[in-house]
Amino acid sequence: MTTAATTHFVLVDFENVPEVDLALVEGKPVHVTLFIGKNQKKIDFPLVQQIHRLASQVELVEVGVSGRNALDMTLAYYLGQAVLRNPGALFCIVSRDKDFEPLIAHVSSKGIKVVRRDTFAALLFLPKPGKRSPAKAAALVKPSTLEEETLVHEDPLLPEAAPDDRFERLVLRLKTDSPSRPKKKVRLLGRINSDFGNDLTEAEQNDILDELIRRGVLSIDEKEAVIYAAAE
Repeated sequence: MTTAATTHFVLVDFENVPEVDLALVEGKPVHVTLFIGKNQKKIDFPLVQQIHRLASQVELVEVGVSGRNALDMTLAYYLGQAVLRNPGALFCIVSRDKDFEPLIAHVSSKGIKVVRRDTFAALLFLPKPGKRSPAKAAALVKPSTLEEETLVHEDPLLPEAAPDDRFERLVLRLKTDSPSRPKKKVRLLGRINSDFGNDLTEAEQNDILDELIRRGVLSIDEKEAVIYAAAE
């Protein structure tokens, strides 16, 4: 079940990533779909309790067939349906399976904001233990819409405006068709870190990259090449 207030859709390859703590998204504008493999015979009782408690935020999809990529194809179908209903939302696939990267690159090229995470705890909007304080992290990225400002207020991990607008200047540089733009993900992460004074952790670099993808500035293909959006 989703509502108009839902801004994040999380699709979990539960066969690949069974470590899920739904309490992390409780009360947030997040809808979670758990895709259960045909051969998965049990779910831990604490997770069952969470599913019952958060019934309005959680959907279970049992993949009724087995075989290579059966769950992946089912997840891709549900992602497409969710995108059709909520094209302005942020979508996240939770799976360690990198075979999702071509799908993500294609969907991102259409202006849809979709990313992949290896673990449920690594979702964009969840606290990252051991990182800089929310007040310092809030100086990294400036929201571009009122909806994003509202989400920042509810979720301190989506950063607010930077005093020196480093993020916005980075966006402008990456939108400029220049031979100096990084062509590979690893070089782009280095560029991000450099533009922020070489003061970012690896996780923070990836968060800023995800924000660039979410805004449609660029996408990353399955070979980790950077694909820049056409100039407007």
